Amino acid sequence: MSFVGHTRDLAAARRELETRRLLVVSGAPDADRSTFLDAVAREVADEAGLPVYRFRVADAGERSGEAGRTPGEATDTVVEACRGVLVVRPCVVVVDGIPAGTADGIPTAGTADGVFAGAVHGSLLADLISAFAGSASFLLVGSTDAREDAAPPSAPTPDDHTVLLERAVTAHRRGRLGEAEQHLSALPSDRCADGWALLTRAAVHCDRGDPRAAGPLLRRAVEAHQVAGDRRGEAWAVFLYGRMCRLRGRAEDARRLLHTARETFRAVGETPGEAWAGGELARLATRSGVPDPDALAEARRLHERAGDLRGAAWAHLWWTVARADDPGFPWQEEFANVQGRFHEVSDRLGTAWTLHHHALTLARTDGTDGVDGTGGTDRTARTDERRREADRLFEGALALFEEADCPHGRAWTTLEYALRSPAHRFLNGEWAAEIRHVFHGIGDEAGAAWVDLAEGGPSPDGEPPYELACRYPAALLDTLGWTEAGEPLIPRAARDTQPEPRPGFPRPGDRDRPDDSRAHVRLTLLDDVPVPDMPARIALQVVPGAGHPWSTAPLPPLTARATSLGHAEIDPAHGVPADGAEFRFTPHRPGSHRLRFTVEDPATGTVLQQVEAEIGVVPSDPGPHRPTAPAPRPSARRA
Repeated sequence: MSFVGHTRDLAAARRELETRRLLVVSGAPDADRSTFLDAVAREVADEAGLPVYRFRVADAGERSGEAGRTPGEATDTVVEACRGVLVVRPCVVVVDGIPAGTADGIPTAGTADGVFAGAVHGSLLADLISAFAGSASFLLVGSTDAREDAAPPSAPTPDDHTVLLERAVTAHRRGRLGEAEQHLSALPSDRCADGWALLTRAAVHCDRGDPRAAGPLLRRAVEAHQVAGDRRGEAWAVFLYGRMCRLRGRAEDARRLLHTARETFRAVGETPGEAWAGGELARLATRSGVPDPDALAEARRLHERAGDLRGAAWAHLWWTVARADDPGFPWQEEFANVQGRFHEVSDRLGTAWTLHHHALTLARTDGTDGVDGTGGTDRTARTDERRREADRLFEGALALFEEADCPHGRAWTTLEYALRSPAHRFLNGEWAAEIRHVFHGIGDEAGAAWVDLAEGGPSPDGEPPYELACRYPAALLDTLGWTEAGEPLIPRAARDTQPEPRPGFPRPGDRDRPDDSRAHVRLTLLDDVPVPDMPARIALQVVPGAGHPWSTAPLPPLTARATSLGHAEIDPAHGVPADGAEFRFTPHRPGSHRLRFTVEDPATGTVLQQVEAEIGVVPSDPGPHRPTAPAPRPSARRA
């Protein structure tokens, strides 16, 4: 709408803002326009109980004269600041001082979706609208006349702790995980319990490939948002919990949580969240070795309709990865397009994974990419050229993973680079130990198992080693291939998860497994990897074999006693397995803890079975730095 400086227009402006959540004001002296924007913002904010944040683009433009800064970089600062505010919590944002002409082509009526479609791509206003897309906030934009040069209005600014959280969110979105962790670590203890701070910290842990501490953080985030009545924040926390479960290989838990998050996103109108949940559900299919590119394409379209450029870039990447090995697929062109998308949103982590998968495809190709069909000597020369290009891309990905502080990506890229470069392995005899060290440092025993396979080569019987067979579905392991030189072609999906051993998976030659005529004790850790001073639930079951008398009759009223053999508490002291015994294990320090469970018949006082379990406890807030020593291989969490 155009500015008309009469009081009677204030009500109309407020109605438009409340209806569309977006208001563009132009055509007035700066001081009058700023006063009008502030008045509308205050009325809407007071009614909804929301904070007001104000930014002035003209100030950024004046500072852009600093050495090495362009006007575009200066306005990027404003956009990223607004994006950080919008992500943290619903609010009212006023952005004043946009240069004249940049609001051209913006519809003056209709829904916010119409604005997204009508915005000029690449303009400052389009970038602001993209940042605003799908949020529960209100955005007011003021366009200035070029001939005017009014001073910025005096207005309150976010407190220092809010700014720290905004910077952490922005750093995470840009793939600067170490920087995001630094900002989060600088928050005072009371702000660390904020739901948005908790889920941002958990997201950083997951993106680094170290989800061990993410579970407790996300449980606290869900509770914090529930207490605050923030359904949008709760949905994001549940979504991240589902994503963490996918990373840990817990497919059913991940599917349930992601469906729940997607439904809540739909209910609160959070379209970008709905698209992210759909993308993660599609990625679950890759764990079975059969990707679902159609679902990933739909997630990408949903991101694009919502104006979420970063989400669209990630969905585009996973769609390209899902189809990269299809005959005739133009993966060269698609990887280049994805890299351009990530460059547009300044996401270094996304760029790193794009380079990783592009290099992997180049290294495995036979010289064709679905575009050309050269053969013979030309094809051989082209293949050699592409493998040299793959080396360059691997090196570029490694540099970006280092910069982003992502050990997960660094370990996988180093492994694939070593497998494709015999000279690299020859010059560095400790290559496998070094990569295994990085995987151990983030608790990724599955990644370490792939290093063992690469170092040892294929087994004589062609069966995958136990440490892989007990963690991955057989369908995924069936896609494992070998080169003529005896190098494994590791399935792409293997790097998407860090699965734990499946309960009850038989070990080769295990003679102590209970037979059908015996009953055994099963222990299940119901929560994620325990951290100090936070309870973790452990379920105890007595499972009779098919030939045991209890398999066809109710269990007798047995008693299970739990005892901690270290610096930890476990309660209650007794449970009844027939009723589903559940214990709360509270460790007081990180490291390995031993627990003893004794099953008795209270009628006779007979001890029927005694088992011990060893549980690894990680620090409650592991830092973003690299590990200094390999983590010990954790013991099984079941008896």
